[in-house]
Amino acid sequence: MGTGMVLMRQYKNKPATPIASILLRNNSPNQHSVSPALNAISTKGIELGGLLYDSCDTAASAWGWTTNLGAPAALVAGAVLVTLSETRTNMIPRKDDTKVIWRLKQCCRFLLLSSFALNVVCIFVGTVTGSVLLGHGEQIAKVAMVGYNSPLALLRHHHEFEYLTIQISFLQGLLNWLAAVVIDIIIAKKDETRSSRKMNKCLASWLISLMLWISAFYNNHLNFYADYASMLLRYIMLFTQKYVTCWPLRPMSFLYVPSFIVSGVLTWLAFSRSPDEYED
Repeated sequence: MGTGMVLMRQYKNKPATPIASILLRNNSPNQHSVSPALNAISTKGIELGGLLYDSCDTAASAWGWTTNLGAPAALVAGAVLVTLSETRTNMIPRKDDTKVIWRLKQCCRFLLLSSFALNVVCIFVGTVTGSVLLGHGEQIAKVAMVGYNSPLALLRHHHEFEYLTIQISFLQGLLNWLAAVVIDIIIAKKDETRSSRKMNKCLASWLISLMLWISAFYNNHLNFYADYASMLLRYIMLFTQKYVTCWPLRPMSFLYVPSFIVSGVLTWLAFSRSPDEYED
């Protein structure tokens, strides 16, 4: 005889204590997918406290997608750090650089650091979203069910901002890294022969072709959006709604909004400087 049936018979003719009531409800045929003990926990102030999915199995599959995407993002982030370390000295703008070379060096360093940051964002958001996916139960009322039939459809319906963040940060981080490698290859080095420069141009051309093909392949395999540009526009709109114009204001917005503004100003100042302002 199961433990649940023994407990039900044991407390059948006795006054129901809080623990007995929970045990009886948990082992009854009409039990909900979420334990009453968990329902008793207050969710006041929790943004996703009342979220329920159509199916926990579908949510678990979506969690697997977020987990699997974190591995290639980590590989790209590691490759970016290696590239940044190898090119750190060569990418420093110098007074004898032409304006074009000076701009290319700046862009290379910016692309490498932004690629690393984007891949870190991909890993972080994917991990946190996975915890959210595994932290909510199933919807019991059929009339309240959404009706999505795939893990990614679940993500897009309940967590569209997170879904777009993972998708965009991974692809853009990869493209930024490839673009930085292209810049590093095409900038001529000292004591470089003419044949070596021709080979570098060949390699840079193939990498650019690869980037264009990756973008075309990505646009041809999107599920919910027309192209990558529409994803970016949708993401900007969601980001503004959730973290800039939301009401009531998020307490952290008093820190990250000014920080974004300061970073933007510093970026403009860095790229607006003339090569003549640099000193040896």
